Parts: sequence; C-alpha cells; structure tokens
Amino acid sequence: MTTFTKTLEEVLESVYGETMDEDDYEIEFDEVIFNDIEYGRLPVLSDAKPIGLGDYPIFDEDYRSVINGKIIEEYYHQEIGQETEELFIWRLRVKMNQIMPYYNQLYKSTLSEYDALDSMRIQSVGAQHQEGAENVNAETVTDTENKSGSRVIGSDFPQMMLAANADYATNGSDVNSATEIDSTTEQSSESNSNTDSTNNNLVTGYQGAASDLITKFRNSLINIDTAVIAELSDNFMQVFNNGDEYFARGY
Repeated sequence: MTTFTKTLEEVLESVYGETMDEDDYEIEFDEVIFNDIEYGRLPVLSDAKPIGLGDYPIFDEDYRSVINGKIIEEYYHQEIGQETEELFIWRLRVKMNQIMPYYNQLYKSTLSEYDALDSMRIQSVGAQHQEGAENVNAETVTDTENKSGSRVIGSDFPQMMLAANADYATNGSDVNSATEIDSTTEQSSESNSNTDSTNNNLVTGYQGAASDLITKFRNSLINIDTAVIAELSDNFMQVFNNGDEYFARGY
C-alpha cells in the first residue's frame, strides 16, 4: 500500500501495462547467466529504455539484464522518491549515467584473472643485435737454397795426389750442385656476419606466509552489484507502510 507516491511495481505497471509475475510478457522472470555464473531467476525487461535503465554505460551489454533485474527486485515494493513517474524515470536515468562509468572500471577489474598467491612477478625482456666484418690479407714469401756435392775416386797404382794436402788416388772427380727457389703466395678473404637474439624470462612466486596473502585477497573482494543498488536509494522514499492505523495511548 502506498502512502506518499507510487511503488516501483505501480510505475512498471503504468509504463509496460503489465504487472510482474510469471505469466507476463513485458516483464518476466528468467534464468540469468553471465560468464558461466548463474544469477538465479530475475525480472527481465524486454526493453529497459522506458524505465530509464536502457541507456546508461555498461562494461558488457550482456550484464545489463543482471543489474537491472537486481535493481527491480530490490526496490519493487518501495515508493519512488519523486512526485511523478516521469520525474522518477528521469532521475533514475541521470543517476545511472553518473555512477556507472566508475563502477564499470570496478567490473572490468574483476574480469582480470590472477593468482592470489602470486605476489612476485618479474619479467625481463631483451634483444641483441650484432654485426661483424672481417678482412684478411696475407702474403707468404719462401726463399730456399739447396747445395750438394759429391766426389768419385778411383785408386790404382801408381797413385797421384788428388789435390794439395789431399788423399792419393789414381783418379778422382768432384760434382757440386746448387739449387735456389724463391716463391711468393698472397691470400685475401672477407667475411660478414649478422646475429639477432632475444630473451624473455618470467619469474613468479610469493614471499611470506600464504595465509596472509589469502586473507588480503578475501578482504579485497567487493560486491559491486550491491554498491550500485545502494547508490539508487536516494530515488526512493525508504519508508514502508502496511496500512495499519495507529492511535495515541490515553492516560
């Protein structure tokens, strides 16, 4: 029962012409799954623009049905905080446009996969390029001289002196030879080399107690959907009335 304005249920009925139940066409319950996570049965709007929930920025369009369904369920029986439906829808759209750019960054951060026990991650990447050129010029000079001598002696009587102060023999002959060889060899060579190398080293692990890292990880977990829903509380009266009459106690 409403006291001051209209409940969100009545606004939805006015906008879509239907109430939210299992048999409605415009507003129906459906199993909502996003990134293999089941969010249970939530009210799903076929077109969220008429209620002001179809244009705000969202990190993933498939997630719009999740957050919209949670908003409708949370405030379904609460009275709107504006005098008219049109003003409420306007303020709801404005509020979502204001807060979602910030919360989209939080949503994106939850999509990053990481290991809670990975407190150290050091990556070194390097590249090396080497170029070399080598020129070799060599000259080899060879100078060789060969000398040889031989003597043939025949000895018969009477003998004669072969030479002064030399032996005696019947006859003798000396043969002497000399050979001289000169040679020059030149050698020239040139070589070029190019070498490219890369390295990519990754070191991961953790330091300290694993239980401390797990505790810090648990403390960092936040429910972003709940934070978004809480931001919209100003658009509702936050007053519940069951219709009972109250009378002053007499003394």
